Amino acid sequence: MKERRFWGSDANIDDFAATRQIAFRPWGDKLIPRRYCEAKALVSSAAFGKQVWTKVYYSIGEDTGFAGFTWGVTWCVVGMDRNLSYAPDCKQARP
Repeated sequence: MKERRFWGSDANIDDFAATRQIAFRPWGDKLIPRRYCEAKALVSSAAFGKQVWTKVYYSIGEDTGFAGFTWGVTWCVVGMDRNLSYAPDCKQARP
C-alpha cells in the first residue's frame, strides 16, 4: 500500500516462505514483550521485470498497536525501505 500510494510503485508481495522466529524478548523479561521474525517474500514489479525473493524482518509487540492497545506489527522489506527508516538493509528492524 505504501509503495503504491507514496512512491508510485507497482511492487507487490505475491508470496511468503520460510517464516521463522529469530528472537523473543531479546532485551529481558521486564521490557515490552516482542517477538522478532524473518521471512522470505516474493516481490513482483514491472521495474524488476520479474519476481524476486527478498527478506522481510518484522516484530510483533504487545500493547504497541493503536493507542497502546492490542498487538502491533512493524516490518521492513529488504530493498524496499525507501525512506531508510530501518537502514542499512533493515538492520534496525532486527533484534
